[in-house]
Amino acid sequence: MNEICSLVIKSSYGLSMGAIWQHISVECADLSDNYSFRKKVFFCILTRLLNEKKIKLAVNGVFLSGTVEQQVQIVQAAWPPYPCEDEDDDLDEYGMWFLVKAPAGVVWLSPDGKELWT
Repeated sequence: MNEICSLVIKSSYGLSMGAIWQHISVECADLSDNYSFRKKVFFCILTRLLNEKKIKLAVNGVFLSGTVEQQVQIVQAAWPPYPCEDEDDDLDEYGMWFLVKAPAGVVWLSPDGKELWT
């Protein structure tokens, strides 16, 4: 799992939360029935990037407050059911959930302190 996390972090740098999910899907494509594993990897990556201060989570131009665990819990609590019946809960095809329902988005923090809002 650590290798997948590292590959996805490298390949998705600067991209949105939905793109991170898609990069995980690519790395896990050879695993059958991999949804649960992909979800575990996603939250591992989110937690790791927050702990390493490589990203922040934000909504409507405002950073989320609270501990890393509290911020991750906000995203976990809003995570859509799988499989979904509502197209706005879709994670894979167009990733609508990330665009219309996710409680936050990713802001990447560059080594020189710049913020890259996604």
